[in-house]
Amino acid sequence: MFFKPALTNSKPDQKQNSVLFILLGASNLARSFDGLKSCIKRCLFPRPTNFIHAMGPGRGYIIRGGILNATYPPIINCGIFEAIQDIRKPNQKVIALITDIGNDIMYGLNPDQIISGLQYIFHTLGEFETNIYITSIPVNLKNDISEFYFRILRKIFFPKSTTKYSQTLKTIEDINKFIHHSSNENITVISDMQQFCGVDKIHYSLLKSSAAWSYIANNLTTSLAVNSFPKLKVSELVFSLANNLARILFIDMLGITKKNNETGFV
Repeated sequence: MFFKPALTNSKPDQKQNSVLFILLGASNLARSFDGLKSCIKRCLFPRPTNFIHAMGPGRGYIIRGGILNATYPPIINCGIFEAIQDIRKPNQKVIALITDIGNDIMYGLNPDQIISGLQYIFHTLGEFETNIYITSIPVNLKNDISEFYFRILRKIFFPKSTTKYSQTLKTIEDINKFIHHSSNENITVISDMQQFCGVDKIHYSLLKSSAAWSYIANNLTTSLAVNSFPKLKVSELVFSLANNLARILFIDMLGITKKNNETGFV
């Protein structure tokens, strides 16, 4: 078992005070967001929970990215951090997930630029006394992906990218080293997500997504009193996948519904 048991003993006020979850990511988060939210709410019930998020397929943290005509501004300046200041309640516990780091690499950014962006996010979230959970980049390029396969994946997911194999390998190593060295009492690194990756080594396998996000949910709630074990149901995952397709089409591409605190930040 790779799960750590969540804490079960807490003070009465811990069960009453609400928790704000900040979820930042790209395609993996977008595909399972609704299921993750339902799982966390179920585990913490009746404790109130609030969620705010910025995500989307191909989304970058430092530079604009996306797929087709669904493009997103970088997470660091999409407005989510300003919104947190407005919605956070006094003394509310704040927990953040930073995941799906890596798209910026394929858009040509060097490791220093990406690390600087992550440092900014750490600092900004630190002003909210946030417990930060961050996943390292799960791809071991040297062992997992040949240069030929890398070029195929680049053509499929990042058709305009000219990033080289050797450049990507070095950047991943530098960023992961920074992430692991950032671990402290406020920043927890989730570094073993490669076990859940599918054949493209980018997205979590559909057969393993439930386990992957249950694992992440366990990390996010480990310091909180939970009334049930964090486990993402298959039905919740299916609903998330369907909801994500609708969100990409009707919100991100067609703009029929405008984004807000509930639907996410563009």
